[in-house]
Amino acid sequence: MEAHRFEERAVTDALDVDRPNLARATDYLFGGGANFAADRAAVQELLANHPGFEVRLQAARTFVARAVREALARGHDQFVDLGSGIPSVGALHTSTGYGTRVVYVDVDPVAVAHTRESLLGAWTDAHVAVRLADLRDVGTVLAEAAASGLDLQRPVTLVCNSVLQWLTTTDTEDLAAVFAAYRTALAPGSLLVLSLPHADLLPHYALDEVVPVIEQSIGPVRLRRRAEVETLIAGWDVLDPGLVDVTAWPGPSGAEPAGYYAVVCASRP
Repeated sequence: MEAHRFEERAVTDALDVDRPNLARATDYLFGGGANFAADRAAVQELLANHPGFEVRLQAARTFVARAVREALARGHDQFVDLGSGIPSVGALHTSTGYGTRVVYVDVDPVAVAHTRESLLGAWTDAHVAVRLADLRDVGTVLAEAAASGLDLQRPVTLVCNSVLQWLTTTDTEDLAAVFAAYRTALAPGSLLVLSLPHADLLPHYALDEVVPVIEQSIGPVRLRRRAEVETLIAGWDVLDPGLVDVTAWPGPSGAEPAGYYAVVCASRP
């Protein structure tokens, strides 16, 4: 009965089309179709006041695709996308291919409902699953991953792409404890693929301008500094080239910095 009520609530929330939703707005930015007029209007307002936002966001997703290739080269075939939103063009499961398992995890019923609808009939249950959970609830996330067919005795690749900036009320130290719990619980050799926007390239006056624009259009946002990101990944083995801009992983590309940090870490054997 509880599960039935959840499904009804998720569908009802997903059909609330008069207010912009973060997952649907991001879907629009990536060229997806699971969005409505309110979402598109919010994105257009953001882009009008913050030109190039979509280019930087795409740079972060392109980094993830490169990191996934590294994971596949290491023999990884199990992936969990934390705070996945609505998979659209370039989504994780399109990069991993057949023979892998992907579990999308999001705390937003809107994202989960749209994801289930968009993936219906496109992929087998053996390949991809969608679960409602908060990435900060490590026990629930891993239990849902196991219930979706992942073997947690084998290495898993965690992907957390452009998510942490929306967790405005969670202190860096608390998030570090979350990632430490994942590191401890997962099999040795598991990977963490992490990207998040930062403020280190922005002068203070620009930071004061950018954040209100994003908050007015999309929602509350928190840009973390390099030292905070280093705190998040403490205890993980950081792979070369370390903590860099998304355009510079796994090596210099010649592109302008996107203002998103990128890092790939491994849990210790």
